[in-house]
Amino acid sequence: MYIDTSFGKTHVIICGPKDAPPLVLIHGMTVSSTMWFANAPEWSQHFRVFAIDIIGDFGKSECTKPISSPEDINIWLDEVLDTLDLDDIFLVGHSMGGWISLQFSLNSKRVKKLVLLAPVMSFASLNWKFPFKLFPAMTAKNAFFIRALYKWMFAKHNAPDEILYQQFYKGYKYGKIQLRVVPKVFEREELESLKPMTLVIIGEQEVVYSSTKKAVVYADSFPNIKAKLIPNCSHCLPAELKEIVNQLVNDFLLN
Repeated sequence: MYIDTSFGKTHVIICGPKDAPPLVLIHGMTVSSTMWFANAPEWSQHFRVFAIDIIGDFGKSECTKPISSPEDINIWLDEVLDTLDLDDIFLVGHSMGGWISLQFSLNSKRVKKLVLLAPVMSFASLNWKFPFKLFPAMTAKNAFFIRALYKWMFAKHNAPDEILYQQFYKGYKYGKIQLRVVPKVFEREELESLKPMTLVIIGEQEVVYSSTKKAVVYADSFPNIKAKLIPNCSHCLPAELKEIVNQLVNDFLLN
């Protein structure tokens, strides 16, 4: 369905039993809600799933006014949830979607439990290599650089999904980013105010942090946050180790 907001039409994919608890999914940047192809079939057995295409990104949402601040993010997401009549939600975000989910949860009373999958920055600064992988793909729109970026975000022994790559490629080739918010590492004082119980899942071979260990240790130092490091995967962990990620999320949200 499409939802009208102050920033344009927001595309949402909905599945699962209508009377099940609401689970809202926020995808990573430069993809779309179809990144949840490996997870939604499992989670929708227990939850009413709402996968939201971030406005201003490469999905089906139609941006008429760019999101330019964290306050804009909160206004936009509140408008979407108001239209869907959703409160007391379970919220899951990946990468930039994880940062957005954490930012929203710090400023909202709507989130019952929060899951962050490799949230970009948030708990540790960015790997210096990341811009050198991202910018050639964004500016040259060349298949070589786009595939190199895609493969870099998977652990070496994991085969990137080709169908997902084709969408990733087309987004970079033809899409335009209008999401103008730069993520940050949250200060201790900010994270101490986080209300919902939170699960952070990060792959051992993660590439976006300057220090994966630092990110895990910092996240795990807060009473409401439990950080878990899982082996044999990198930044695209929802697709790389779908069985493990799906089970960890189910166990956390259902108990």
